[in-house]
Amino acid sequence: MDVKFVLDFDGVLFNSAYEAYSVAEKCTKGREGFRQDIEYEEFLEFRKVVTDAWQYNRLYSVTRYTQPAAVPMIKPIDEDWDFAKAFFAAREEIMADPEWPKVMPVYDFFLRLKPLLVENRDKFAILSTRNVKSIREALAFHDADVVPVFGQEDIRMHGSKLAVAQSQGWCEKGRYIVVYLDDMNSHLEPFEGQVHLPLHADWGYDDNTPGSLTANQVMTIFTSLLALTKEKHDEKA
Repeated sequence: MDVKFVLDFDGVLFNSAYEAYSVAEKCTKGREGFRQDIEYEEFLEFRKVVTDAWQYNRLYSVTRYTQPAAVPMIKPIDEDWDFAKAFFAAREEIMADPEWPKVMPVYDFFLRLKPLLVENRDKFAILSTRNVKSIREALAFHDADVVPVFGQEDIRMHGSKLAVAQSQGWCEKGRYIVVYLDDMNSHLEPFEGQVHLPLHADWGYDDNTPGSLTANQVMTIFTSLLALTKEKHDEKA
């Protein structure tokens, strides 16, 4: 079997929390009905449960505020979708500056991974709750827009990250050895028993667990699997 590495984006490759905060602040600043007192620390805590931009409305809205623990259970209403449109419009404005990725620094893990990513582009994919365009532009800024990207649009279409993975055949038994790397434990849980190695990155935004892995440990797993599958391929050849 060939190996497939599926990577989350925010909190794994790029430290994008401040960029998301900047966008949310830009689209709510001075607007009636939105809180003007959201500090970065509060935003970070709320961000842990966010899987779609409309959910930020439940942090900023004066009348629709929702406790973070309840966010995954609520369904969006028209007001939430309006917020999402404003959010993406604000991001488009920020992205008009060609230097915008500088507000979204890469993790050291990305710098170490990039050569492997470029050399083995058919073995990697990105699966993220962020919109595809912003992912591709951030990767292109670092000369790494070389792998398939599945983002928020795909998750809305299929219903979840796992459903996107299933639609790509990554969960088919006997087809791939699949490694899925995410910094959010709640995003990893659905992949338990569905892929070979669901890995939790300890350098992202979520709390660490006893099973969380360092960048060194993850790189060891990646390079070992690449070497092993190459060896098997060479034997067959």
